[in-house]
Amino acid sequence: MNGKARLYLLTVILIAAALYGLSWIYGPSRPLEYPRDWVGLAFCAIFGILAEAMAVDFRVGAVRQARSSLAFLPFLSALTLFPTLPAVTVIALVSAISQFGMRRAQVLKGLFNVAQGAISGFAASAVFLALGGSNVADWRLALAFIPLACSFFIANMLLTSVAVAWLRETSVLDSFLQIVGPGGANLRYDVFASSLALVPVVLYRDHGFVGVILVITPLLLVRYSYLSLHQLIDQNKDLLRALVRAIETRDPYTSGHSVRVATLAVAIAQDIGLPKRKQNYVEIAALLHDIGKIDSAYAEVLSKPYSLNPEERRLIQTHAARGAEILQAMSSVSSDVVLSVRHHHERYDGFGYPDGLAGDSIPLPARIIMLCDSIDAMLSDRPYRRALSIAEVQNEIARCSGTQFDPSIVAIVVAKGTLERAVALIGAEIGLGNLELATWA
Repeated sequence: MNGKARLYLLTVILIAAALYGLSWIYGPSRPLEYPRDWVGLAFCAIFGILAEAMAVDFRVGAVRQARSSLAFLPFLSALTLFPTLPAVTVIALVSAISQFGMRRAQVLKGLFNVAQGAISGFAASAVFLALGGSNVADWRLALAFIPLACSFFIANMLLTSVAVAWLRETSVLDSFLQIVGPGGANLRYDVFASSLALVPVVLYRDHGFVGVILVITPLLLVRYSYLSLHQLIDQNKDLLRALVRAIETRDPYTSGHSVRVATLAVAIAQDIGLPKRKQNYVEIAALLHDIGKIDSAYAEVLSKPYSLNPEERRLIQTHAARGAEILQAMSSVSSDVVLSVRHHHERYDGFGYPDGLAGDSIPLPARIIMLCDSIDAMLSDRPYRRALSIAEVQNEIARCSGTQFDPSIVAIVVAKGTLERAVALIGAEIGLGNLELATWA
C-alpha cells in the first residue's frame, strides 16, 4: 500500500471518529423509546448482518475489489426512524462484524470500511434532518427520504472511489465512473431500490418491529437466490478460463492470450457504454474466441515455430467457423456469443474471414474482439519480433482504423486511454481481493 493511500484511509477513519465525538457531545435529537426503539435497532442490525453475509463480490475492471450488499436497506430504515447516533452505530457495528468477523480484513482497510460507512450515514442523516427528519409524514417523508438515500450512496461511492484509485494508482474519476456505472446506472438503481426501505419505516410506525420482519425477510430470501445464481455464473467463468488455458498450452506464445483479450474487451465494452448484459457476452465470447483451435486438425500448425505456408494459413483461418460450430452445439451458449466467435476475424473493410462481412454488419462484440486480438498480439513477444510498446500499438491501430478495425471503437480506445488502463489491469501482480471496499447496492 502506497503512502498516499495509507494517509487517505487514516484520514477517513479520523473524520469518522471526530463525527462520533461531536454526536456524543450534542446527543440524539430525541430519546430512544424503550423497548420499542431498542428492539427496532436490534432488528436493523440483525438484518444488516444477514445481508452482509449474503453480499456479492464484483469487479471494478478486471480485479475483484468491491462487494454489493443489501445492507443499505436496514441502514436507510434506521437513519429514517432513529436518531443519528444510534442509527450510525448500527451501520458501524454491522460493518465491523462484516469486515473483521466475516471477511477477516486487514486492520487498516477494515477500519476504513467501517469509517466510510459511518461517514456516509452521518452525511445522509444531516441532509434528512435539514429537511425535517422523522417529524415529517405522508408524502413529505418520501420527498425527504430521496435526498437521504442520494447522500448516503454518493458519499459511499466517492470515498470508495478515491481509495480504489490511490491503492491501484489509477484515476479517481475512472474508479468513480466504474463504480457509479455507465451513465450513473448503478447510482440510479441504488436510489430506486432504496425506496423499499420506506416500506418497513411506514410499517414500523404502525406495527413496530413486526412490520420490519414482514418486509425485509422476503428481500433477504430473494437476495440469497441471486447470490446462488451469481456464484454459479462465476464458477462457469472460472471453468471457461481453465478451458482456454488448456487450449493455449499447445502454443507457448499464446499462453494467457484469451484471458488478456477478455480483459481488454471488457474495458472497451465499458468505455463505449454497453449495458452489463452485453459486457458479459463480450467477455464470454472473448474468452472463447479461439476455442476452435481445440480441434486436432490444428495441432501441427499451432506447434510450428516459423511462418505458415498458404495451405496452412487457409487451414488456420477455419478455426473461427469451427469454434462457432462447437459452441452452437451447446444449448447454454447464447447465439450472440456464437456469432461473435464466428466473426471475430472479419475486417471492417470486408476483407476478413470467414464470411467477408463489413462495417456494422459485423456483430459489435466481434469488432471489439478483432481489435483486442490484434492488440494483444502486438503487445506480446513473437519468435520473429519483440513486443511493441503501447505508443507503437496505438499508432498501428490508428493506421488500420477504417480498414481492419472499426474507427468508432478505435477513437474511443484512444480518447479514453482504455489501452493503458487494461494493460495496467492485465499486468497487476496482485489484486484487491483483500480490500473488499464496501459499496451497498
